[in-house]
This record gives sequence, C-alpha cells and structure tokens, in this order.
Amino acid sequence: MDNQTLYRLMCRIRFFEELVLEKFPSGVFVGTTHTYLGQEANAVGVLAHLQTEDIVFSNHRGHGHFLAYGGDPRALFAELMGKQSGVCGGRGGSQHLHWRNFYSNGVQGGIVPIASGMALAEKIKQSGAIAVTFIGDGTLGEGVIYETFNMASKWQIPVLYVLENNRIAQTTPIEMTLAGTIPDRFHAFGIACEELDTSDVLEIYKAAGKWLEWVRKNRSPGALILHTYRFGPHSKGDKTRPAEEVARIKAAFDPLKIHAARLSQGEHEKIEAEERELIRQAFETALRDEYPLALPPGPSPVGREGDDLTPGPSPTGRGVEEGLGVREEKITVLQSLNQALHQALTQDERVYLIGQDLLDPYGGAFKVTQGCSTKFPERVFSTPISEAGLVGIAAGMALRGLLPVAEIMFGDFLTLIADQVINHIAKFRWMYNEAVKVPLVIRTPSGGGRGYGPTHSQSLEKLYLGVPGVHVVAMTHFGEPRQLLLYALFKDDNPVIFVEHKSLYPLCLLSDTAGDFEREISWTTLGYPVYTLRLRNAPTPCLTLIAYSYTAELARQAMLHLAYQDEIFCELVVPTQLNPYAGEKLWESVQRTCRALVIEEGTLSLGWGAEVLARLAEQSSPNLMRACRLAAAEHPIPASPPLEKTTLPSVDTIVQKAKSLMEL
Repeated sequence: MDNQTLYRLMCRIRFFEELVLEKFPSGVFVGTTHTYLGQEANAVGVLAHLQTEDIVFSNHRGHGHFLAYGGDPRALFAELMGKQSGVCGGRGGSQHLHWRNFYSNGVQGGIVPIASGMALAEKIKQSGAIAVTFIGDGTLGEGVIYETFNMASKWQIPVLYVLENNRIAQTTPIEMTLAGTIPDRFHAFGIACEELDTSDVLEIYKAAGKWLEWVRKNRSPGALILHTYRFGPHSKGDKTRPAEEVARIKAAFDPLKIHAARLSQGEHEKIEAEERELIRQAFETALRDEYPLALPPGPSPVGREGDDLTPGPSPTGRGVEEGLGVREEKITVLQSLNQALHQALTQDERVYLIGQDLLDPYGGAFKVTQGCSTKFPERVFSTPISEAGLVGIAAGMALRGLLPVAEIMFGDFLTLIADQVINHIAKFRWMYNEAVKVPLVIRTPSGGGRGYGPTHSQSLEKLYLGVPGVHVVAMTHFGEPRQLLLYALFKDDNPVIFVEHKSLYPLCLLSDTAGDFEREISWTTLGYPVYTLRLRNAPTPCLTLIAYSYTAELARQAMLHLAYQDEIFCELVVPTQLNPYAGEKLWESVQRTCRALVIEEGTLSLGWGAEVLARLAEQSSPNLMRACRLAAAEHPIPASPPLEKTTLPSVDTIVQKAKSLMEL
C-alpha cells in the first residue's frame, strides 16, 4: 500500500473521531463512544494486509478498525445515531458492529475465544482464511483470554492477537494493575510474539505484514504487541490525565504528523481536505437518514434445511399415543443421546463435539459421548477446564458455518459461561441485525439426587430463562431424547442450552414402561414437543401438574398415587421448551381443571414455576384458578442422602402439595 493511501486512511479515522467528539454534546449520537485518536497507525498498518476472506474481531474502541477495514463512514455515523441506515440498523451502536467479515463487541475478553473459534472453523474448512482480534492492555485482566491462548496454542489456530497497549486502562496506568510483562503472557502458552513501540505506520505495516504471513503460513497463533498512545479519554466522560501530559504525547507520537513528513505539503493537504469533506458529507447524510420506527419481526428461529428429524408438528399438529409400549427393545435416555451424537456426526461433517474429557475410553463424565472420538477422532475436541473459553470457541465455529455441540460437564458450571451466553452468543443475531446465526448446542447434565453436594447438584437453567436470543430445552424420557437433540442441532438456528437431568440417564424411555398412560403430543411454534399424560380410562382430570425434566417423572409417579390412593385424577403437562416461554398447552389444561401445581427442581424464588403461574394468572380470572408451586428448598443441596431427599421435590411432597391444593 502506498504512502498516500496509508495517510488517507489514517486521516479518515482521525477526522471521523474528531467530529464524533465535537458533535457528541449536541445529543446527535446515542450512548457513549471510545475514540481511536492517536492509534490510527495500528489499525491501518495491520488491516492493510488482510485478504477478503480474513476475519477481524474488534472491541469497544472499534471505529478505527472498522474504517481501516473499509467500512463506510456514513453507515458508522448512522449507527452511532441509531439510524436505520446504520451498520447494524441502529441496533448495536458504537461498540457492536458487523459488516462482511468484521465484528466487534464491547465486552472485554469475551471476543478472544469467539475470534479464535472462527479461525479454527476456517482452518477446519481449509479456506486459507485467518482471524485478527484486537484487544487492549486492560483486557489482560480477563481470565477467558488465557483459557483461549492455551487452546489456540494446543490446537494451532491461525489467529493473530493484536494487543494495543495504550499504557492506561480506563483511568488507571498499566503499571498499577499489571504484574509481569505482556510478552510473557503469550510466551507462557508457546505463542510467538513481537513488541513494537512506535507510532510510525510504516514500521507497523512492515511488522504486521510479517506476522500475518507467519500465521497464514504456519496455521498457528501469533501475537503483535503495539505499545501506543490514545489522545482522547477512555470514553467521552473520563478525562483524568493532565492536559500537559496529553499535549506532550500528541507532540511526540502523532502518527499523522510522522507520516505526513514523507509526503509533500501539497500531497498531504490535498488528502486532508478530501477526507475532511468525505467525513463531513457522511455525517450530514447520516443526519438526514431515518430512524427505525419499529423493530421488524425476526425470522423464524427454526427451519434450517435438512432431514425431518422430529420433533415438529405432525400433519395434524398433534397426536395421541395410547399404547406407550410399542418398542421391541428397551433403550435408556443415555443410550438415546449417545445415538443422537453418533448420528449427527455421521450424517453431517459440520458437526463437532467440544468439551472436557470427551475422548474414549472415558467418553465424558456421564458417557454421553462414548465412542464418538474413536469413530470421529478429528471431530471431537477435548478441552481443559475452560468452560467460558470452550463455549466461546464453539460459538466462533458456529458463526462460521459449523454445527458445534459443546458439553459443560455439570449444569452447576453454567455460571462460568454466563458472559459468553448473555453478552455474546445470545445477542449476536439480533445485535447484528439478523445478519448472522449462531447454531450452537450447549449440552449439560444437571440436577441432584446423586449425592454430589452443593456445587455439583444444582438446576441452574433458570439463570438463562429470561435471556432473549437463547433457547433453553430440557430433554425428557416421555419422548425420544435422540430426536430432541437432533432437532436442536439441525433445525434450531438459535443457540440452545440443552438440559439433561442426571437422574434421567439410566431410565428407559417412557414408551417402554408406561402402559397405564396415554400420551398426547403437541408442538410449540418453534417445533419443540409438549407432552400431556393422562391415566387411561380415568375420570375427567381435576388438577394439572406442570413439570419438566426429572421432576416430570416424579409427577408421573405422584399421579398414580393420587389416583389409586386418593381418587384425585390429574393430567401432567411436560414442556421441553423452557425459553422462550410457550404456554398454550399449559393454559388449555388449566382451563379444563381450574387447578395447577407447578413442580421444578430449582429453587422456588424467581424460578420457572413463578413465571408459569404469572402467565397463567394473566390469562385467567383469579376466581377460576387455584395454583401453587413446589421446588427445592432455599439453601444449597447437601451431599448427605437424607438431607438431599428433604431438600429436593419428591413423589411424597408432590402428593401432599396436590392434596392441599385440592382442599382450597
């Protein structure tokens, strides 16, 4: 790239950011902004070498990266204004951009595994593409980046980590918070790196070209550490450095002044005038653009091309099975899930498994993946204890067209992936204006009853039930877990948290054993099944039991006791789709019985049961419905079997709660 073009791109970034700061007090822009003033040489010097298919993942300070990548200043202005013509239709704002192969997100650290996963996907596909991810010195405090460095090094992922060390985090100088050295952080994981302390775009251009070629040739990670200076505050409102210090930095380290000296006065003045006018026109045009009046409806979250994998509505939309004993061979829930993974790996080369201790002969903590690594050794990634990192890498793989299945060894560890799920994975599709999809399935064994104690027995899926953009699905033995998992993987375009209660694994599917019941199957609008069970030839039910996962099995047993011992006849409604809420069949049942008992294994406060009853109450007159909830006690789950039994819902407590409800 010639000197004039390098200067032009740096001027474009400089004048854009200056205008943003000038106009921000007027209220024309929304939210906040983190300008790239003083760092223009970094973005231009690095991104000038990219090939069309290469990936860039930026951060909260991403305007300069976006413009150096080739992004339209008008679209960027419009995004900062919240306009329909913005990069993401006004949905993302300053920190959340996506255009072509450029992405950014404002949450520190979390972008590193995602960008690395995208690069891994391109390596798998043998596309030749690599990824560049920009992080700052402040991000070095985030643990997920070290999880990622470890896996990127072990798996030889072709990604270049560009660390822009502007020597001060939001307001705190780096020497006050950083132990050791920056290069040692990469060297510890066997990642080659180079430091550059310069604001000269030509020096950065030369070094970046060398490192990008190295990553591309060796298909391995590398790091380029750019010691730099930002001229502005961290964001628009936190000026803490003395004015004389900032003035000294500008005088000595301005990349535009350094490079302008290589051009004639006429050359750089002409470029400056042209770029100022380009930025002015971009701003004025964006100012006239329209705001979105309303959010358009999103596309159907289900409907990817592929085989009919059931669940999903039958031609009539519902069906009734009375025998529930049609299988010739008994099969357990564990076997059914294992079959699903083998089938998925066999039928689609895009499917990959990633998680801790998945390799044979162990095959995962509960043996769900057993045999997969033997049959598909290149498509099962066994990770260290790095829940956030592995889920982020899996998300990156999904963004680039693969179909990863990530396993979190215990549902208790869903807490460790919260940032990845809530601030990244669940938001990408909507935040990037429906331009991307994240078809990721996160499997996790949950629940108590095994004596594992307070940190390995919880049902924490309720943490994600209020998160838009992520689907929460709980498998059951009332249907085929194999079909449910395949459906989530091949038919649901949104990320899915797939909950597998540990106590269900050894149980045979209900159709093998439940001759006393008839089962009605209906489907949510997303295509997930809802099972309604009634005792065959029983009187009209007078109580609706609502439960999912293993508590539904407890409720089924309680139904028998209530019928034969107390002549209280129930129907049991078992949803598999927990989020988004899908309550049509629940409401239909409660309309018939006028009573509802909701059972869950999570704690009572602010749980799934509370949501169910709130929704039902909104649909009915209080005088027409009697309802209550049953859940785990409000304390950690003990390891002691007798104490654990008194903590969790049981057949006995369901029976007692149901009888009490009938007396109201």
